[in-house]
Amino acid sequence: MAKLDFYFSPGACSLATHICLEEAGAAFTPKPTYTRKGQTRTPEYLALNPKGKVPMLGIDGHMLTENTAIITYLNRSYPNAKLLPAGDALKEAEALAFIAWCASGVHPVMSRFFGPQNFCDLPESADNVKSLAAKATAGNFALIEKTLGTKDWVFGEWSAADAYIFVFFNWASKLGLDLAPYPNYAKHAERMKQRPAVQRALAREADALAAMDKAA
Repeated sequence: MAKLDFYFSPGACSLATHICLEEAGAAFTPKPTYTRKGQTRTPEYLALNPKGKVPMLGIDGHMLTENTAIITYLNRSYPNAKLLPAGDALKEAEALAFIAWCASGVHPVMSRFFGPQNFCDLPESADNVKSLAAKATAGNFALIEKTLGTKDWVFGEWSAADAYIFVFFNWASKLGLDLAPYPNYAKHAERMKQRPAVQRALAREADALAAMDKAA
């Protein structure tokens, strides 16, 4: 198998890929790269990934970026993990469409909570940016809630889509958003926390965060 180097920032969207690596049973070298400390904006990191973001997966020295692309690579490299629905091209495409929506629809909206000044730098505009983000996030979460319905997982069987929406539920919890309207989503998050792969990824990220805080 290829030599894998995984660049992630604790608590960031890279957790989706982190969980998938663990679900796949892939051997990889973790490379904590802290967005909070500007480590994705250093000349060294930008030389590897000019986007200045995580996740990034080094594959025998080739750098692959974007959760959607990395998950696709891992699905094909570790087919037994069934990170995407197997055996049906349409179902696989639908799962990728959902994951792409997570990346292009849900994530950018929630980013406004963490950096409102990046979306509007007018004086005292931050609260308005966050208010609009909360409204748009509520709409996105309602769609996730409806998609889950009474199923345990987004597509019936566990897939990478479940890893991705788990990230957003964690963010919403930490932000103190009202999650009462999404009982199915809340139950999904609890199921995710019971998966050994999720527990390993979360533990590694907690350790990396603790090490960062200690070094600060």
